[in-house]
Amino acid sequence: MHLYRLCNNFSVAICTITLLFLQLSAANKYNVSLAQMDTCKEFRIANTGYAYTQFFHLHKLTNNKVNANERLHLKFYVLAPMDAHILLSTNDRPLSRDRVYEVVIGAGQNSFSSIRSRMASMRVSTSTMANILTMYDPTPIEIIQTKDGTLSVYIPGLKQEPLLNYTDPAPLEINYLSFSSFGSTPAKWYYDCQFDGFAEEMEEEAHETDLFHSLLANLTKNFANESVPMDLQSVNFAFQLKSVVYNHEKSILHTRLHLSLYWQDPRLAWDVDAFSIAGVSFGYKEVPKILWLPDLIVLNAAHGSNTQREPDIGFMIYANGNVTMINTNAEFVTWCVDTKQNWPHERLNCGLILGIESFSPRTREPITLQYDNTMPLPVEPFSMLSEWHFRQISISQIVNAASNTSRYDTQAIAQSMNGDISLDFTIERNGAFYRNVYTMPILGSYAVG
Repeated sequence: MHLYRLCNNFSVAICTITLLFLQLSAANKYNVSLAQMDTCKEFRIANTGYAYTQFFHLHKLTNNKVNANERLHLKFYVLAPMDAHILLSTNDRPLSRDRVYEVVIGAGQNSFSSIRSRMASMRVSTSTMANILTMYDPTPIEIIQTKDGTLSVYIPGLKQEPLLNYTDPAPLEINYLSFSSFGSTPAKWYYDCQFDGFAEEMEEEAHETDLFHSLLANLTKNFANESVPMDLQSVNFAFQLKSVVYNHEKSILHTRLHLSLYWQDPRLAWDVDAFSIAGVSFGYKEVPKILWLPDLIVLNAAHGSNTQREPDIGFMIYANGNVTMINTNAEFVTWCVDTKQNWPHERLNCGLILGIESFSPRTREPITLQYDNTMPLPVEPFSMLSEWHFRQISISQIVNAASNTSRYDTQAIAQSMNGDISLDFTIERNGAFYRNVYTMPILGSYAVG
């Protein structure tokens, strides 16, 4: 019995020593101790999500330990399980369309790292080295920008070569730095560390974030991550017809619309009294990455065409969570075949069939398009002498579309479903066009004779 207890206690001691050894080994992955972090300044991120809320102004280059061929040299440390984000920008109010350098260490569950040339997009350098970050060992990060425009990211103690490397043909002059995380991932950053000789390389800007950027940070905190709103079942649809042009030879109808789509996303709601902002607007390239956008699909598109010009698209987000997308010049090209060939008295019915590709996360039913008839339809979208004349338009919602339960058939061809919208145009050959084309030259010849 005593021998058993002795062996049992011995086993526990061995396990304890092994555990301590493993902890000490893990805690010295980069040969940096938490005690050394006491000489640094600290910046904590609890669970604010993907948002750059505080910017640090970089001192003059003489305080950044730059070598003769360097423009910038920074070093700091982070404690985080994944998704350590570093933003290098020319100003302290960068927009999503602005050129920046965004360094992400430990993205994708700590499986890869990258440099981006815009916030949340435009990846220009990637490393698939995994498990760089840890919550128990400060990870050193060293960033160097050389005069030839090369941005290098090192993890000292991991390897001598840069983890990431990008040469910018038009290098940015970096004046500001900000830290962030993603989702609910916490992070703790250490900078201006005295023990490694990089003290006073950054200073915190003495300004409060304005209400607009505070609102964006709040929306990002409740991030939607471009996912479909959970209870969304329909998207409202309204339009004004700008032009309809028919190419009889190619059996193609060209349609231009002033198109409006609007829906509700409770995740984007905010308190108007807290921010004194009732709504915010964005251009297509400025729209936050948190926003889900309706994936409009044309079911009878010709040659798979579905042109949406980015500069013509704008967005409004309101405090109640309503979102409006306006495309002032939505262009569609669809098939319209003249089967009767009744020249010169053809009268054709041509359709534009639209749907939403996404399904409702809650019901797994297709998201429907609901036509808003409060906006009157134009009777005559354009008045011009042309071969084909627009007569009328009707709108109908597709019901029982062959009981399709999938947006694509077995041949990967898009097919209509319940809830899609069909815009039906009636056009006919313009007799006045031929009277002017053929009669006027004859009268002209007679007058000359």
